[in-house]
Amino acid sequence: MRIFAAFLLAAMLLVSGLVTAQAETLGPDEAKNSVFRVATKDAGGTVVAFGSAFGVGQSAPITYLLTNYHVISENPQGVTIWIGKDTEIECEVAISVPEKDLAVLKLSTPIDEEPLPLGTEDMTRMGDSVFALGYPTNDISNTITSFPEDVSATKGIISKMSVWNDVLYYQIDAALNQGNSGGPLLHENGYVVGIATMKMNDAEGINGAIRIEEALDALSSVGVSVKMATLTTATESPAPTATPGPSPSASPEVSAAPVAAETGGSSGGFGLMWLVIFIFAALAFVAVLVYMMVRRRAEGGSVLEAFLPRKSGEKEKGYIVGIRGPYAGAVIALDGETVFFGRDPQRCQLVFDPQGKQISRVHCSVRYDEERECFTLENYSRNGTFLMNGDRLNDGDAADLYSGDRFYLVEESCLFEVCENAPERQ
Repeated sequence: MRIFAAFLLAAMLLVSGLVTAQAETLGPDEAKNSVFRVATKDAGGTVVAFGSAFGVGQSAPITYLLTNYHVISENPQGVTIWIGKDTEIECEVAISVPEKDLAVLKLSTPIDEEPLPLGTEDMTRMGDSVFALGYPTNDISNTITSFPEDVSATKGIISKMSVWNDVLYYQIDAALNQGNSGGPLLHENGYVVGIATMKMNDAEGINGAIRIEEALDALSSVGVSVKMATLTTATESPAPTATPGPSPSASPEVSAAPVAAETGGSSGGFGLMWLVIFIFAALAFVAVLVYMMVRRRAEGGSVLEAFLPRKSGEKEKGYIVGIRGPYAGAVIALDGETVFFGRDPQRCQLVFDPQGKQISRVHCSVRYDEERECFTLENYSRNGTFLMNGDRLNDGDAADLYSGDRFYLVEESCLFEVCENAPERQ
């Protein structure tokens, strides 16, 4: 019964997430978390080129990025991405395709964000609205930091399907500035259709983004499986045509005025099938939950304990106690296992609101080391996990905790305590 209940809970949350994914549009504000500033340094460590890149793959964490070759061409051995203000992550150039101005980067340390979904030419039409996302080196703040809030979004339309130097392009009128190169061209319906690449120096409103189809072979050749977007209704696109024009520049001129980002796009209904599945899963979950509550109350235990498997014949040691937040009052036995906290029901045992943004999909984990008689808390989120003394664990940090120590996720309203032995029931 315990295994069935856990499976049903995960299934319900997964169905809820699928319905939400179909019903909502990925806009610039959501996509910016997966866009990064690329810095290429010479052998002496001096930055010689800035650009942008975005995460590709099937699911979090992000290991691979897509960008333009000209962003890293000055020194492919000196490529990093900047995170925040002072953090750098080294990148290996997994593959470069100079003739198509494309490069795939592999991060030395994966980042716990979702890769962006990709959409192909048959999902676009001339006149569709698009957003060019990236880190222009000149902006109104006149500072160079690389927080998600520093991503700029400029809105435009797809004005033509073009071919230049045997490479497929979208001609767009969205403003591109120095530093935008390699950033994603986000369709109004929430998927990436191109890579922002160039601006025509002797023309206004004529800029170019390489179509995402040109990158699929390169990604496949290094074993990167990507998340492809799907549409509920088919659309037709005009066939690409060769478009002669002014010579492009790989380092676009700086625009005099910043362009404000607008969130656009249409959302599709989730359909009768998903509604029926969701209602059925909700009713079944409520029935099982009521049963478990009655059973655990009769035993004098916590409802949550019924959802976590136990090993027979072994004495449990190491517990997490919910102090404040959605798990307040819960007592979770670690029993030698690592427990993950986050919004992803497929990878986490303590699952939080899938619509929340502060708790990451996989936020942190706790395990108990019986030999050392201490707990290990590891953080995987940019939003941070905090100790009660105020210390912040950044992405990839870990800390030892001892019985009675407390920690919280983002805010003290989501507070937990670790205990070596089972606490007395209240």
